[in-house]
Amino acid sequence: MNSNYNFPEKRLIPPENLPDNLEVPDNTILVIPDQGVFKNPDNLKKLDQKRDWFNQHFYFCLPLTFGNQHGFVVVATSDLVIRWDGTNSVSGLYIHQIGDVPNPNFLTVKSHFGSGILTVHPRYMFRTPKNVNLMVKEPPNYPVDGLSWMNAVVETDNLRRDFTFNIKVTRANYDIYIKKGMPLGCILPYPRYFIDNYKLEELTNTEQLEVARQTMQYFSKERSEIDRGMPGLRYMNGEDIYGIKFDHHQKVLDNGKWWEQVKDKT
Repeated sequence: MNSNYNFPEKRLIPPENLPDNLEVPDNTILVIPDQGVFKNPDNLKKLDQKRDWFNQHFYFCLPLTFGNQHGFVVVATSDLVIRWDGTNSVSGLYIHQIGDVPNPNFLTVKSHFGSGILTVHPRYMFRTPKNVNLMVKEPPNYPVDGLSWMNAVVETDNLRRDFTFNIKVTRANYDIYIKKGMPLGCILPYPRYFIDNYKLEELTNTEQLEVARQTMQYFSKERSEIDRGMPGLRYMNGEDIYGIKFDHHQKVLDNGKWWEQVKDKT
């Protein structure tokens, strides 16, 4: 990739300099409508652990249900059908609104980049506390045939404008139905520099290798022989094969309310 761009650039010179004095409280994502008519948006949702397509078996898997809850989503404000003709042209993506469009409409959808990209433009911007980015990503465990979300990371403590969610259409000449209320994008707060120095490293200590491998074998034996065909709730209950409890084990992001409601049914 050539990072030495040489595009002609025109810039607005504002008549005044408005300093960024906004202080976002900790653990907060501020939602700022771009116009007064777009206040109190009703298409922003906090994710929960449930998915309509999950059966009971999925809910035995804590990594899945816990992953379901990570983020906040922007949802469709009306029913849509989209179709991509397979070309790179901006006009190659057709968008058809079904039924009435709400007024005010808190987001617009359009073809902006071409290449079968559906661009979702909320009518508000997000601001985060200092040194907190937003990961812009696919809504977790909301698969849609023919759609693949484009991921991005935005410095929303610095950016003083809106941004878009972008979805790649992957099936040409195919009608894709988007139902009102369907998640069209997800944001997840992410501390800046968090993974910068992480690396993958293979364990080579002989003694530690033996302990790790033997422990995995015990787990495998329990799953394949002792508790064969059962969901196995050791991880859900926060304990290892030896019955030792995990430190700071977390099941949910809502103080455990969901698990307390469903645990007797599992």
